[in-house]
Amino acid sequence: MDYTQILKKQNICGPQAFVDLNHFDENAKQLAAHVQGLGMTVRIATKSIRVPELIRRALNSSPHFKGLMCYSAEEALFLSSHDFDNFLVAYPTVSPKDLQALHQLHESGKEIYLVVDHTDHLKALDLVFKKSAKPFKVILEMDLSLRLGPLVVGVRRSPLRSEKQILDLLQEIQKMKSIEFAGLMAYEAQVAGVGDQNPFKPFLSLLLGPIRKFSAWQIARNRKSICEKIKSVGVKNFIFNGGGTGSLSFNESENKVLTELTAGSGFYCPHLFDYYSNFKLKPSAFFALQVVRQPEPDWVTCLGGGYVASGEPGWDRIPKPYDPEAFAKGVKTISSFRLSDFEATGEVQTPVQVAKELKIGDLVIFRHAKAGELMERFNDVLLIAGNSPAEMKIVGEAKTYRGFGQCYF
Repeated sequence: MDYTQILKKQNICGPQAFVDLNHFDENAKQLAAHVQGLGMTVRIATKSIRVPELIRRALNSSPHFKGLMCYSAEEALFLSSHDFDNFLVAYPTVSPKDLQALHQLHESGKEIYLVVDHTDHLKALDLVFKKSAKPFKVILEMDLSLRLGPLVVGVRRSPLRSEKQILDLLQEIQKMKSIEFAGLMAYEAQVAGVGDQNPFKPFLSLLLGPIRKFSAWQIARNRKSICEKIKSVGVKNFIFNGGGTGSLSFNESENKVLTELTAGSGFYCPHLFDYYSNFKLKPSAFFALQVVRQPEPDWVTCLGGGYVASGEPGWDRIPKPYDPEAFAKGVKTISSFRLSDFEATGEVQTPVQVAKELKIGDLVIFRHAKAGELMERFNDVLLIAGNSPAEMKIVGEAKTYRGFGQCYF
Protein backbone atom coordinates (compact mmCIF):
# COMPACT_ATOMS: atom_id res chain seq x y z
CA MET A 1 0.00 0.00 0.00
CA ASP A 2 1.48 3.35 -1.06
CA TYR A 3 0.32 5.56 1.79
CA THR A 4 2.36 8.50 0.51
CA GLN A 5 -0.04 9.07 -2.40
CA ILE A 6 -3.08 8.99 -0.09
CA LEU A 7 -1.52 11.59 2.19
CA LYS A 8 -0.26 13.83 -0.60
CA LYS A 9 -3.76 14.05 -2.12
CA GLN A 10 -4.82 15.85 1.06
CA ASN A 11 -1.63 17.96 1.23
CA ILE A 12 -0.41 16.18 4.37
CA CYS A 13 3.19 17.21 4.92
CA GLY A 14 4.14 15.49 8.16
CA PRO A 15 5.14 14.73 10.75
CA GLN A 16 1.78 12.97 10.91
CA ALA A 17 0.58 9.75 12.52
CA PHE A 18 -2.04 7.66 10.75
CA VAL A 19 -3.79 4.31 11.12
CA ASP A 20 -4.91 1.92 8.40
CA LEU A 21 -8.33 0.88 9.71
CA ASN A 22 -8.53 -2.11 7.36
CA HIS A 23 -5.41 -3.60 8.92
CA PHE A 24 -6.50 -2.54 12.42
CA ASP A 25 -9.78 -4.43 12.00
CA GLU A 26 -8.07 -7.51 10.53
CA ASN A 27 -5.70 -7.61 13.50
CA ALA A 28 -8.67 -7.31 15.86
CA LYS A 29 -10.30 -10.36 14.25
CA GLN A 30 -7.11 -12.37 14.57
CA LEU A 31 -6.66 -11.43 18.24
CA ALA A 32 -10.27 -12.28 19.08
CA ALA A 33 -9.98 -15.63 17.30
CA HIS A 34 -7.53 -16.85 19.97
CA VAL A 35 -10.32 -17.12 22.56
CA GLN A 36 -13.24 -18.08 20.33
CA GLY A 37 -15.10 -21.02 21.85
CA LEU A 38 -12.73 -21.23 24.83
CA GLY A 39 -14.78 -19.35 27.42
CA MET A 40 -12.16 -16.62 27.89
CA THR A 41 -12.36 -12.93 27.00
CA VAL A 42 -9.67 -10.46 25.94
CA ARG A 43 -9.08 -7.29 27.92
CA ILE A 44 -7.70 -4.42 25.82
CA ALA A 45 -4.46 -2.81 26.99
CA THR A 46 -5.13 0.90 26.54
CA LYS A 47 -1.48 1.98 26.83
CA SER A 48 -0.88 0.25 23.50
CA ILE A 49 -3.54 2.32 21.70
CA ARG A 50 -3.94 5.70 23.52
CA VAL A 51 -6.68 6.93 21.18
CA PRO A 52 -10.18 6.71 22.75
CA GLU A 53 -11.94 6.33 19.38
CA LEU A 54 -9.69 3.42 18.42
CA ILE A 55 -10.01 1.81 21.86
CA ARG A 56 -13.77 1.89 21.34
CA ARG A 57 -13.41 0.51 17.81
CA ALA A 58 -11.35 -2.39 19.14
CA LEU A 59 -13.73 -3.07 22.04
CA ASN A 60 -16.80 -3.04 19.78
CA SER A 61 -15.23 -5.21 17.08
CA SER A 62 -16.01 -8.51 18.84
CA PRO A 63 -17.98 -9.81 21.83
CA HIS A 64 -14.75 -11.56 22.84
CA PHE A 65 -13.27 -8.21 23.88
CA LYS A 66 -14.35 -7.14 27.36
CA GLY A 67 -12.94 -4.45 29.61
CA LEU A 68 -9.85 -2.26 29.56
CA MET A 69 -6.45 -2.65 31.17
CA CYS A 70 -5.18 0.81 32.08
CA TYR A 71 -1.72 1.89 33.16
CA SER A 72 -2.88 4.79 35.32
CA ALA A 73 -5.82 5.48 37.62
CA GLU A 74 -6.18 8.94 36.12
CA GLU A 75 -6.21 7.39 32.67
CA ALA A 76 -9.11 5.16 33.75
CA LEU A 77 -10.93 8.21 35.11
CA PHE A 78 -10.44 10.04 31.81
CA LEU A 79 -11.71 7.05 29.81
CA SER A 80 -14.75 6.81 32.07
CA SER A 81 -15.71 10.29 30.81
CA HIS A 82 -15.80 8.71 27.35
CA ASP A 83 -18.38 6.16 28.57
CA PHE A 84 -16.05 3.22 29.16
CA ASP A 85 -16.97 1.36 32.34
CA ASN A 86 -14.75 -1.66 33.08
CA PHE A 87 -11.17 -0.95 34.17
CA LEU A 88 -8.29 -2.97 35.54
CA VAL A 89 -5.48 -0.62 36.58
CA ALA A 90 -2.47 -2.87 36.14
CA TYR A 91 0.16 -0.99 38.12
CA PRO A 92 0.02 -0.38 41.90
CA THR A 93 -0.11 3.19 43.22
CA VAL A 94 -0.17 4.98 46.55
CA SER A 95 -0.35 8.47 45.03
CA PRO A 96 -3.14 10.50 46.70
CA LYS A 97 -4.23 11.80 43.29
CA ASP A 98 -4.48 8.26 41.89
CA LEU A 99 -6.29 6.98 44.96
CA GLN A 100 -8.81 9.79 44.68
CA ALA A 101 -9.39 8.88 41.02
CA LEU A 102 -9.98 5.25 42.04
CA HIS A 103 -12.39 6.38 44.75
CA GLN A 104 -14.33 8.51 42.27
CA LEU A 105 -14.63 5.59 39.84
CA HIS A 106 -15.63 3.20 42.61
CA GLU A 107 -18.30 5.50 44.03
CA SER A 108 -19.72 6.18 40.55
CA GLY A 109 -20.48 2.48 40.09
CA LYS A 110 -17.85 1.75 37.46
CA GLU A 111 -16.23 -1.70 37.44
CA ILE A 112 -12.75 -0.89 38.73
CA TYR A 113 -9.89 -3.10 39.94
CA LEU A 114 -6.36 -2.22 41.07
CA VAL A 115 -3.36 -4.54 40.97
CA VAL A 116 -1.52 -4.74 44.31
CA ASP A 117 1.36 -6.82 45.63
CA HIS A 118 2.30 -5.36 49.03
CA THR A 119 0.71 -4.62 52.40
CA ASP A 120 1.61 -0.93 51.92
CA HIS A 121 -0.76 -0.87 48.94
CA LEU A 122 -3.52 -2.33 51.12
CA LYS A 123 -2.97 0.21 53.90
CA ALA A 124 -3.15 3.12 51.45
CA LEU A 125 -6.38 1.76 49.95
CA ASP A 126 -7.89 1.15 53.38
CA LEU A 127 -7.49 4.82 54.32
CA VAL A 128 -9.43 5.85 51.21
CA PHE A 129 -12.14 3.19 51.12
CA LYS A 130 -12.89 2.41 54.77
CA LYS A 131 -16.01 4.61 54.66
CA SER A 132 -17.27 3.28 51.33
CA ALA A 133 -20.55 1.37 51.26
CA LYS A 134 -18.93 -1.55 49.45
CA PRO A 135 -15.36 -2.85 49.42
CA PHE A 136 -12.88 -1.88 46.70
CA LYS A 137 -11.72 -4.75 44.48
CA VAL A 138 -8.04 -5.63 44.16
CA ILE A 139 -6.07 -8.00 41.95
CA LEU A 140 -2.91 -9.72 43.20
CA GLU A 141 -0.07 -9.99 40.71
CA MET A 142 2.14 -13.06 40.66
CA ASP A 143 5.63 -12.61 39.22
CA LEU A 144 6.38 -15.08 36.43
CA SER A 145 9.99 -14.22 35.64
CA LEU A 146 11.95 -17.32 34.68
CA ARG A 147 14.61 -17.89 37.33
CA LEU A 148 17.50 -20.16 36.47
CA GLY A 149 19.80 -19.89 39.48
CA PRO A 150 21.17 -16.32 39.53
CA LEU A 151 19.84 -15.66 36.00
CA VAL A 152 16.48 -13.88 35.85
CA VAL A 153 14.69 -13.86 32.48
CA GLY A 154 11.75 -11.49 32.78
CA VAL A 155 10.88 -8.05 34.10
CA ARG A 156 10.51 -8.60 37.87
CA ARG A 157 6.97 -7.22 37.95
CA SER A 158 6.06 -8.29 41.47
CA PRO A 159 7.62 -9.48 44.75
CA LEU A 160 4.96 -12.21 44.92
CA ARG A 161 6.79 -15.24 43.56
CA SER A 162 5.53 -18.11 45.71
CA GLU A 163 2.09 -19.50 46.43
CA LYS A 164 2.67 -18.89 50.13
CA GLN A 165 3.31 -15.17 49.56
CA ILE A 166 0.11 -14.88 47.55
CA LEU A 167 -1.99 -16.79 50.07
CA ASP A 168 -0.54 -14.74 52.94
CA LEU A 169 -1.46 -11.46 51.22
CA LEU A 170 -4.88 -12.87 50.34
CA GLN A 171 -5.36 -13.59 54.04
CA GLU A 172 -4.50 -9.97 54.88
CA ILE A 173 -7.09 -8.76 52.35
CA GLN A 174 -9.76 -11.01 53.84
CA LYS A 175 -9.24 -9.35 57.23
CA MET A 176 -10.06 -5.92 55.80
CA LYS A 177 -13.64 -4.75 55.34
CA SER A 178 -12.68 -1.98 52.90
CA ILE A 179 -10.98 -4.23 50.36
CA GLU A 180 -12.08 -7.33 48.50
CA PHE A 181 -9.97 -9.91 46.65
CA ALA A 182 -11.18 -10.04 43.03
CA GLY A 183 -8.53 -12.08 41.29
CA LEU A 184 -5.02 -12.63 40.03
CA MET A 185 -2.86 -11.27 37.27
CA ALA A 186 0.16 -13.20 36.02
CA TYR A 187 1.88 -11.69 32.98
CA GLU A 188 4.58 -13.62 31.17
CA ALA A 189 6.80 -10.80 29.83
CA GLN A 190 9.53 -13.15 28.60
CA VAL A 191 6.98 -14.91 26.36
CA ALA A 192 4.61 -12.10 25.38
CA GLY A 193 7.09 -9.22 25.13
CA VAL A 194 10.11 -10.71 23.37
CA GLY A 195 10.31 -11.79 19.73
CA ASP A 196 12.34 -14.87 18.87
CA GLN A 197 13.21 -13.87 15.28
CA ASN A 198 14.80 -10.48 15.89
CA PRO A 199 17.28 -9.67 13.07
CA PHE A 200 18.96 -7.09 15.30
CA LYS A 201 19.76 -9.79 17.88
CA PRO A 202 20.37 -12.97 15.86
CA PHE A 203 22.34 -14.88 18.52
CA LEU A 204 19.89 -14.07 21.31
CA SER A 205 16.99 -15.03 19.05
CA LEU A 206 18.38 -18.56 18.76
CA LEU A 207 18.04 -18.92 22.52
CA LEU A 208 14.71 -17.16 22.87
CA GLY A 209 12.67 -19.72 20.95
CA PRO A 210 13.39 -22.57 23.39
CA ILE A 211 13.25 -20.18 26.38
CA ARG A 212 9.79 -18.93 25.39
CA LYS A 213 8.43 -22.46 24.97
CA PHE A 214 9.94 -23.76 28.21
CA SER A 215 8.80 -20.68 30.12
CA ALA A 216 5.25 -20.94 28.71
CA TRP A 217 5.07 -24.56 29.87
CA GLN A 218 6.34 -23.69 33.36
CA ILE A 219 4.02 -20.67 33.62
CA ALA A 220 0.94 -22.71 32.69
CA ARG A 221 1.83 -25.21 35.41
CA ASN A 222 2.36 -22.47 38.00
CA ARG A 223 -0.89 -20.68 37.14
CA LYS A 224 -2.86 -23.91 37.40
CA SER A 225 -1.34 -24.67 40.80
CA ILE A 226 -2.02 -21.24 42.34
CA CYS A 227 -5.54 -21.28 40.94
CA GLU A 228 -6.23 -24.57 42.69
CA LYS A 229 -4.70 -23.31 45.95
CA ILE A 230 -6.90 -20.21 45.99
CA LYS A 231 -10.01 -22.27 45.32
CA SER A 232 -9.01 -24.62 48.13
CA VAL A 233 -9.25 -21.79 50.68
CA GLY A 234 -12.83 -21.05 49.70
CA VAL A 235 -12.49 -18.44 46.93
CA LYS A 236 -14.42 -19.80 43.97
CA ASN A 237 -15.13 -17.06 41.44
CA PHE A 238 -12.32 -14.69 40.58
CA ILE A 239 -10.63 -13.06 37.61
CA PHE A 240 -7.41 -14.66 36.41
CA ASN A 241 -5.72 -12.42 33.85
CA GLY A 242 -2.72 -13.48 31.80
CA GLY A 243 -1.09 -13.18 28.45
CA GLY A 244 -0.30 -10.44 25.99
CA THR A 245 -0.30 -10.14 22.22
CA GLY A 246 2.93 -12.09 21.92
CA SER A 247 1.72 -15.03 24.01
CA LEU A 248 -1.94 -15.49 23.03
CA SER A 249 -1.19 -18.62 21.02
CA PHE A 250 0.45 -20.16 24.10
CA ASN A 251 -2.47 -19.21 26.38
CA GLU A 252 -5.23 -20.98 24.43
CA SER A 253 -4.65 -24.23 26.32
CA GLU A 254 -5.10 -22.50 29.71
CA ASN A 255 -8.81 -21.84 29.29
CA LYS A 256 -9.62 -23.95 32.36
CA VAL A 257 -7.48 -21.59 34.50
CA LEU A 258 -7.31 -18.15 32.89
CA THR A 259 -10.57 -16.24 32.62
CA GLU A 260 -9.21 -13.44 30.46
CA LEU A 261 -6.21 -12.58 28.33
CA THR A 262 -4.83 -9.16 27.46
CA ALA A 263 -3.91 -7.68 24.08
CA GLY A 264 -3.04 -4.21 22.92
CA SER A 265 0.02 -3.88 20.70
CA GLY A 266 -1.38 -6.36 18.21
CA PHE A 267 -3.98 -3.87 17.00
CA TYR A 268 -1.22 -1.59 15.67
CA CYS A 269 1.48 -4.24 15.08
CA PRO A 270 4.58 -2.06 15.52
CA HIS A 271 7.75 -3.39 13.96
CA LEU A 272 8.93 -5.24 17.10
CA PHE A 273 5.96 -7.53 16.48
CA ASP A 274 7.36 -8.60 13.12
CA TYR A 275 9.91 -10.67 15.01
CA TYR A 276 7.67 -13.37 16.50
CA SER A 277 7.48 -16.91 15.20
CA ASN A 278 4.02 -17.66 16.62
CA PHE A 279 1.85 -15.10 14.76
CA LYS A 280 1.75 -12.70 11.83
CA LEU A 281 -0.21 -9.47 12.03
CA LYS A 282 -0.49 -6.51 9.67
CA PRO A 283 1.07 -3.15 10.46
CA SER A 284 -1.67 -0.57 10.94
CA ALA A 285 -0.03 2.39 12.71
CA PHE A 286 2.47 4.60 10.91
CA PHE A 287 3.85 8.10 10.78
CA ALA A 288 4.93 10.18 7.80
CA LEU A 289 7.91 12.53 7.68
CA GLN A 290 8.54 15.10 4.98
CA VAL A 291 11.79 15.22 3.01
CA VAL A 292 13.24 18.71 3.58
CA ARG A 293 16.86 18.28 2.41
CA GLN A 294 18.88 16.25 -0.05
CA PRO A 295 22.48 16.38 1.15
CA GLU A 296 23.68 13.74 -1.37
CA PRO A 297 22.14 12.08 -4.44
CA ASP A 298 21.18 8.93 -2.52
CA TRP A 299 20.44 10.58 0.85
CA VAL A 300 17.47 12.64 1.99
CA THR A 301 16.82 14.32 5.32
CA CYS A 302 13.37 14.16 6.88
CA LEU A 303 11.98 16.60 9.43
CA GLY A 304 11.53 15.04 12.88
CA GLY A 305 11.39 11.34 13.67
CA GLY A 306 13.22 10.74 16.94
CA TYR A 307 10.43 8.71 18.51
CA VAL A 308 12.56 6.06 20.21
CA ALA A 309 10.74 3.29 22.07
CA SER A 310 11.12 2.39 25.74
CA GLY A 311 12.86 -0.76 26.86
CA GLU A 312 16.36 -2.13 26.39
CA PRO A 313 18.32 0.36 24.21
CA GLY A 314 19.14 -0.91 20.74
CA TRP A 315 18.45 -0.58 17.01
CA ASP A 316 15.27 -2.57 17.38
CA ARG A 317 13.86 0.33 19.49
CA ILE A 318 14.33 2.87 16.68
CA PRO A 319 11.50 3.75 14.26
CA LYS A 320 11.93 1.90 11.00
CA PRO A 321 11.24 3.21 7.47
CA TYR A 322 8.38 1.21 5.97
CA ASP A 323 9.03 -0.54 2.69
CA PRO A 324 5.73 -2.24 1.71
CA GLU A 325 7.36 -4.38 -0.98
CA ALA A 326 10.00 -5.72 1.41
CA PHE A 327 7.37 -6.32 4.10
CA ALA A 328 5.15 -8.25 1.68
CA LYS A 329 8.12 -10.52 0.90
CA GLY A 330 8.81 -11.12 4.57
CA VAL A 331 12.06 -9.16 4.58
CA LYS A 332 12.74 -8.11 8.17
CA THR A 333 15.61 -5.76 7.43
CA ILE A 334 15.32 -2.46 5.59
CA SER A 335 15.88 -2.72 1.84
CA SER A 336 14.93 0.49 -0.02
CA PHE A 337 15.75 2.68 2.98
CA ARG A 338 18.65 2.78 5.43
CA LEU A 339 19.06 4.97 8.48
CA SER A 340 22.33 6.68 9.25
CA ASP A 341 24.51 4.78 11.74
CA PHE A 342 25.61 8.14 13.11
CA GLU A 343 22.20 9.67 13.80
CA ALA A 344 19.45 7.05 13.29
CA THR A 345 16.16 8.91 13.87
CA GLY A 346 17.03 12.34 15.23
CA GLU A 347 15.28 14.79 17.49
CA VAL A 348 14.56 17.21 14.63
CA GLN A 349 15.94 15.45 11.56
CA THR A 350 16.28 11.94 10.23
CA PRO A 351 18.78 11.21 7.44
CA VAL A 352 17.72 8.30 5.22
CA GLN A 353 19.68 6.60 2.45
CA VAL A 354 17.27 5.77 -0.35
CA ALA A 355 17.38 3.37 -3.26
CA LYS A 356 14.76 5.29 -5.23
CA GLU A 357 14.47 8.90 -6.29
CA LEU A 358 12.91 11.23 -3.74
CA LYS A 359 12.68 15.00 -3.85
CA ILE A 360 12.08 17.76 -1.34
CA GLY A 361 8.45 17.69 -0.26
CA ASP A 362 8.04 13.93 -0.67
CA LEU A 363 7.05 11.74 2.28
CA VAL A 364 8.79 8.78 3.90
CA ILE A 365 6.62 6.40 5.93
CA PHE A 366 7.87 4.96 9.23
CA ARG A 367 6.71 2.44 11.80
CA HIS A 368 7.32 2.84 15.50
CA ALA A 369 9.06 0.02 17.35
CA LYS A 370 6.27 -0.14 19.93
CA ALA A 371 2.57 0.65 19.81
CA GLY A 372 0.84 3.35 21.85
CA GLU A 373 4.04 5.27 22.57
CA LEU A 374 3.84 6.75 19.08
CA MET A 375 0.60 8.50 19.99
CA GLU A 376 2.31 10.48 22.75
CA ARG A 377 3.99 12.46 19.95
CA PHE A 378 0.83 13.56 18.14
CA ASN A 379 -2.38 15.42 19.01
CA ASP A 380 -4.38 13.55 16.40
CA VAL A 381 -4.11 10.54 14.14
CA LEU A 382 -5.52 10.30 10.63
CA LEU A 383 -7.75 7.32 9.82
CA ILE A 384 -7.40 5.64 6.43
CA ALA A 385 -9.77 3.02 4.98
CA GLY A 386 -11.30 1.75 1.75
CA ASN A 387 -12.98 -1.24 0.13
CA SER A 388 -9.94 -1.88 -2.07
CA PRO A 389 -6.36 -0.57 -2.34
CA ALA A 390 -7.46 1.81 -5.08
CA GLU A 391 -10.24 3.21 -2.87
CA MET A 392 -8.14 3.78 0.24
CA LYS A 393 -8.44 7.34 1.49
CA ILE A 394 -8.47 9.48 4.62
CA VAL A 395 -11.87 8.94 6.24
CA GLY A 396 -11.43 10.94 9.42
CA GLU A 397 -9.16 11.80 12.30
CA ALA A 398 -9.16 11.00 15.99
CA LYS A 399 -7.66 12.70 19.00
CA THR A 400 -4.94 10.96 20.97
CA TYR A 401 -4.65 11.25 24.76
CA ARG A 402 -2.28 14.15 24.08
CA GLY A 403 -4.87 15.77 21.82
CA PHE A 404 -7.30 15.73 24.77
CA GLY A 405 -4.64 17.37 26.93
CA GLN A 406 -3.94 14.17 28.85
CA CYS A 407 -0.50 13.04 29.99
CA TYR A 408 -0.11 10.49 32.76
CA PHE A 409 3.63 9.90 33.15
